[in-house]
Amino acid sequence: MIDLSVVIPSYENAALLEGCLAALARARAAHPALRFEVLVVDNGSRDGSAERAAASTLGVRLIALARNRGFAAAVNMGLRARHGRHVLLLNSDAEIEPGVLVGGVAWLDGEADVGVVGAGLLHPDGREQRSVHALPGWTSELLPDRFVRWGRRRLRDRASAAPRGRARAGAVPVGGEGGGAHRSGARAIGGGQDVEAVRGAVFFMAGDLVEALGGLDEGYFFFLEETDYCARVRDAGRRVVYAPGLRAIHRLGASSKARAPLATRIEYERSLDRFLARRRGPGVARLVRGLRLLRGVGGLVLLGLAAPLSGRLRSRLRERAGLLLWHLRGRPAEPVLADVLASRASGEGTPI
Repeated sequence: MIDLSVVIPSYENAALLEGCLAALARARAAHPALRFEVLVVDNGSRDGSAERAAASTLGVRLIALARNRGFAAAVNMGLRARHGRHVLLLNSDAEIEPGVLVGGVAWLDGEADVGVVGAGLLHPDGREQRSVHALPGWTSELLPDRFVRWGRRRLRDRASAAPRGRARAGAVPVGGEGGGAHRSGARAIGGGQDVEAVRGAVFFMAGDLVEALGGLDEGYFFFLEETDYCARVRDAGRRVVYAPGLRAIHRLGASSKARAPLATRIEYERSLDRFLARRRGPGVARLVRGLRLLRGVGGLVLLGLAAPLSGRLRSRLRERAGLLLWHLRGRPAEPVLADVLASRASGEGTPI
C-alpha cells in the first residue's frame, strides 16, 4: 500500500515546479522505505508546466486541466485520484527537506487524533515565514501586526521548550499496514504545537479525515481554503499541529500577487468574506468588511503622503486605491482572478 499521496496543484510555475519535484526526488533517495506517489494537477498552464511534470523521473501522475479551475478544485481532483493512505498537499513553489515526508507520515500514523500537520516554512535565505495563524475573525482585524508577531515568538519559544519525542517517529512503522522499516532518523519532531490553522504550502492531511470531510471547499477560488479545512478538522474533534522541525523552503516570487496584485487582493477579500459569513455569521462578515474599508482609507492616506518618496510605495498606492474603489462600487463580481491570470499568461493586458 502507498503511504502518502503528494498532491501538487500548479499554475504557470514551471521553473519552481522543477525545484519542488527535485526536492521530492531527494526525499525518495534519502528514505526509500517510504512509499509515496506524486500527482501534479495542472490548472491550464501555458508555460510547459505539464510537460515538465510528465518528464520527471519521479513517475508523476499528471492531471492536466483545460482551464484554471482554482486551487481547491485542483486539489480535490488530486484527492479523488489518490491511492495513498495519507495526503501531502504541496505547493509547487515549496521545496521540502528530505526528512519531511517520513516525519509527516509518522505524525499521522503515531497520533490518531491528528488531522493536519503543517511544516515550518522558510524564505530561501533562511528567514522564517509565517507558518501558523489564528482563524480569521473581527478581533484579528483590530489587533496590530506587532501583537501577531509577539504571538509568533511566543509560539516558537513554547515549541522549543516542549519535551521531545511527542510523536515518537522512531517507534512508528513507516510502511503503514504493510509493515515497512522503522526509520530512526525519520522523527516527527517533538514539541509540535496544537494551533488553530497552519499555512497550506506543506500541508499533511490524515487520509480517513479527507474521506470524511470531502476535501477542500471549492467555493474558495484562491485563499483560505486550507484555513477553512483546518476549522472543519477542529470541528470534527481532531488536532491541527504545527511541526516546526519539518522544514521547507517556500519561494514566493511567482505568486499570483506578483502577477496580478489588485485582482489577487480582491480575491482574498472574497475568500475572507465567505469564511467569516460561514464560520462567524453574516453580522461579523459585515463588521469586518466595514473595518477593512476604514483601514483601507487610512492606509491610502498614509501611502499618499509617503508615495513621492518611493516608486514601490506609489505602486502600493495604486493597488490600495483600486481595492478601495472596488469596495465603494459594491464589491462587484469583476475582476475574476482566473481571467486576469490567463490574460497575463497569454501576454495580453497589464497587471491589475
